[in-house]
Amino acid sequence: MLVDVITRDRKSGLPVRDFKKEDFRLFDNGHELPITTFDAGARYDTRAITLWLVVICNEGGLPKFGASAEFLGEESLLRPALDHLEAHDRVGVAHWCDNGDSRIDLLPTEDRDKAIGKLAETLKPIPFEGGTSESDEAGEQAFRKLIRLIIRDAYGRNPTPLPAIVFLHGDHTGQPHGKLNKLVDDFLETSGIAFGIRDSRSPNLHFIIGEQAKIMHYIAKHTGGEYFSVPPVEYENALEAILMQLHYRYELGFIPPAIDGKRHELRVELKQAVTAEHKGVRLRYRPEYIPVREQPEWAH
Repeated sequence: MLVDVITRDRKSGLPVRDFKKEDFRLFDNGHELPITTFDAGARYDTRAITLWLVVICNEGGLPKFGASAEFLGEESLLRPALDHLEAHDRVGVAHWCDNGDSRIDLLPTEDRDKAIGKLAETLKPIPFEGGTSESDEAGEQAFRKLIRLIIRDAYGRNPTPLPAIVFLHGDHTGQPHGKLNKLVDDFLETSGIAFGIRDSRSPNLHFIIGEQAKIMHYIAKHTGGEYFSVPPVEYENALEAILMQLHYRYELGFIPPAIDGKRHELRVELKQAVTAEHKGVRLRYRPEYIPVREQPEWAH
């Protein structure tokens, strides 16, 4: 199993690039495990990244703020940040919709301009107008299907990249708790990390009866990612911050003590002497994982 660890210096806000394998400790359900492999982004030996720009359809009848419509016409603001991708990284575009549609619009490519062009096409308004319980349920199903399509794409590539999803969405959305947790399980059984960028003018959604609200924040938290709330002039900086975190991450490999298909609590920490030397450094990583003997059927 691999766990991606993102570091941040409290004072500078930048990643710490000089940690070594022996600086870390890793725990599974409270029991320390040996770290068997170690890669560092500063040495360019971590897995390549597939960056996914993901949006929801720009439906008729919806307010401008709260979904993805606020990114329409602002796509070019993200383009400079893509120059910070490494040569072996790729970028793809995908969407889901409350009419039940979920689709990879652009397979991962090294063409940064093509990705922004496709994103602009994907954000164009469509005639469908939802707002019913049926369309809400169709959208929830389409969202779950899309996430699995993205993970499946990674498994179909050799070598397998790290799929990094960036939701361009205000996260004014929810999912039933049980189905959302099953979706998180899919992440925890495989590999992937989720981030998000929302327009700071988007309304906040704190509660939905019977559902988990702000599901993209929820997925980001459970995969070790982060959600940014910024005005459009900061879109580029937010995406650059995401790419910096990904490129200078550490990958710790370990052998699970049991292949039981259950959630295991993960804890990664710095050794005491290292913590004393690097005061205020924060580590972010997925807090759980699920050890499985082979890839789930849907990932093939």
